[in-house]
Amino acid sequence: MHFDVSKEPFCEAELRSKSEAVISGSIFIQNIFDITQELLGFGVSEKPVVKWLKQEGDTVNNGDLIAQIFACSQTILKAERTVLNLLSHMSEISTYTKKVLCSALDFPETFKGILDTRKNRPGLRYFEKYAVRIGGGMNHRLGFFDGDIIKDNDIVAAGSIEAAIDQKFDFRYMTDIQIEVQTFEQLDQVLEDGRVHMLLLDNMDLDNLKDAVQRIRRVGYASMTKKPYILEASGIGNLNFLEVALTGVDFISTSSLVRSAPPLDFNLKIVKLA
Repeated sequence: MHFDVSKEPFCEAELRSKSEAVISGSIFIQNIFDITQELLGFGVSEKPVVKWLKQEGDTVNNGDLIAQIFACSQTILKAERTVLNLLSHMSEISTYTKKVLCSALDFPETFKGILDTRKNRPGLRYFEKYAVRIGGGMNHRLGFFDGDIIKDNDIVAAGSIEAAIDQKFDFRYMTDIQIEVQTFEQLDQVLEDGRVHMLLLDNMDLDNLKDAVQRIRRVGYASMTKKPYILEASGIGNLNFLEVALTGVDFISTSSLVRSAPPLDFNLKIVKLA
């Protein structure tokens, strides 16, 4: 569709929250307007300007003015949905992450944090993990390049826990290996092997978690590497975060920070024509 730029007004628009939220994603919005205007090829001399009245991590209420946008009308109209979608999605994650952390302020001093996972929407992993951090959560690894893991399928494919560790241990480069255990038989095999010190205790109920943590703490460190064990609980389902933390694990990882965040809404309205 062709637009006569000379007839397109320069506008002022307001970005407002329609619910209580922790703002996340504002750092990307200027780029969205800039790229939209460039791709449209309007030849508009005035660049879009986004003036933020709230910053990343700020808590806003329904109706709060978050930002003012000054740009060509078509730039605003064409970028509007992308801006609102990204800001809403990231703020949902930050808001929910903060809510989860605030609901469990009595974590023991030995507990180190709640982690996200790699269960992300395609193409949005970096955005979603960033949003978790804005909400106060912690990031797990991004991929195999910054932390390797031996999961149940790796063990089945290799034939045994020892064989699965063999396949990865001598081929690492500046990364640690974590291994997933779901049974006490697997746990005993990992402890006996002594090479992997990062254990993912997966899909265990509270009683089994407590028992597993006690067994591991009694051993203390991986016998081959002499590194103290780092314990992460995952697959906790509907278990209470505080109760899981009190079992003595160092971390809890959960996809719920991203996948269970309830929807939030923002709107963008043109309020003035130049």
